Amino acid sequence: MTAHRDLKRIIRERQQKTGESYTAARIHVMRERAAVLGQDDPGPAAEEPLRLDAAVLKMNQRSVRVRVLSEAGQITFRSPDMWRVLPGQVVTLVIKKRWTWKGDAYASGSIENPRIAVDQLALEPLILRDDGLIDLRATYEPYRGKDPYAPLWRKLTAKSRPSFIMDPIAWGQLSGLDDEEENLTCEAAELVQAGLRAEAYELLMEALGTDLRCLDAHAHLGNLEFDHSPERAILHYEIGLRIGELWLPPGFDGVLLWGHIYNRPFLRCQHGYALCLWRLGQFREAQQAFERLLSLNPNDNQGARSCWDDVRHGRGWEEDQDQEAVAGT
Repeated sequence: MTAHRDLKRIIRERQQKTGESYTAARIHVMRERAAVLGQDDPGPAAEEPLRLDAAVLKMNQRSVRVRVLSEAGQITFRSPDMWRVLPGQVVTLVIKKRWTWKGDAYASGSIENPRIAVDQLALEPLILRDDGLIDLRATYEPYRGKDPYAPLWRKLTAKSRPSFIMDPIAWGQLSGLDDEEENLTCEAAELVQAGLRAEAYELLMEALGTDLRCLDAHAHLGNLEFDHSPERAILHYEIGLRIGELWLPPGFDGVLLWGHIYNRPFLRCQHGYALCLWRLGQFREAQQAFERLLSLNPNDNQGARSCWDDVRHGRGWEEDQDQEAVAGT
């Protein structure tokens, strides 16, 4: 083991002096060592895989599109591990081969340690537009009487609160598309309604490949996964949430009202995230997530208050679904 460490040290010292790649430096060191020992030339040695951290931008059936954090430009990466990753995650690429074809960069190998680390994505925070103070009690119909939500409503609306509007990019107004009026997330939602889920998935990936700050694409991808894999859906929702939080000031206590369409993607991510926590049996975290959603949009256009009431009383996801099924018969 000591001899191996010494060999690696000698190789890296040569690298620093000559600027060669590790493989080239190793070949020269091994040849010099063979000559000293009177051995045959060992020939080219197998190159050690290169390990680089990268941001996942989009996926298709055969590859993932990534941006290496320490390099400029993008790479199409082919790996049997691509099913493990999601757009907006940071991963470690173990690169065994790199090449260029018609001016585009490609690589292949394995993928390790997919994680949510939005602070490493180098995304420019979007503008959060100040919409002034709003008296929610004067603007919306209050919740009264025996409504379980009434006490929390009164707390959330006790004073006027600052209102904000998110950037249109969050909703899907992206630059760089052929048609400036095109909204890929809206088109994807229409395709889902028509039963064309695969086509919708492709459009959502195209949106994120254009801009990871398109929160609506993260929300809709979560929706596509929700029924059959809440464990995977929650990751889509959380990525959208964490990216959106990049442009919320510390200690944010304002509202992001549903009536402003550009706020809806962030609220969808928060709602989906809370539902997944509930479905996965994480009641305390789910209650906190629903309460945050209700704080952001106290008028509750998404029906979160009934879920919040179920969660705080310890009613499970399956129990609620059974009750809805009975009510629908």
